[in-house]
Amino acid sequence: VGHGGMTLFEWLKWTHISCAFLSITGFTLRGYWKLTANPRLQRRSAKILPHCIDTLLLGSALGMLVIWQTSPLAFDWLVAKVLALLAYIVLGMIALRFGRRVGTRAAAYVLALLSAGYIVSVAYTKEVTGPLGFALG
Repeated sequence: VGHGGMTLFEWLKWTHISCAFLSITGFTLRGYWKLTANPRLQRRSAKILPHCIDTLLLGSALGMLVIWQTSPLAFDWLVAKVLALLAYIVLGMIALRFGRRVGTRAAAYVLALLSAGYIVSVAYTKEVTGPLGFALG
């Protein structure tokens, strides 16, 4: 049993969910700032904090996998999450850094947010169908 009566796994899961929320919320805000040319995007905290949160997010995911004694490829829903995460990362990079035109950045931003929504729904339902899992389940 860990801190406050929670097991290590429960603590890692709580950390993972919290960091996922903070990561997606932060990306949403930074993407909005990018599209509106808000100077807040240039603040040191806007550049450093996402990396700290994402490191905790990844670390907690790896910790849960170690406790489960499994691979992220062991379950189809985890594979779907990993693939969607890769898409989210690429789309986020286009939205925040590499998109040359506003339209390209805006499209990548929306698609990244849809990817994040899919990841959350897959995590919640433990089904590859993601959002459809809510309707079908």
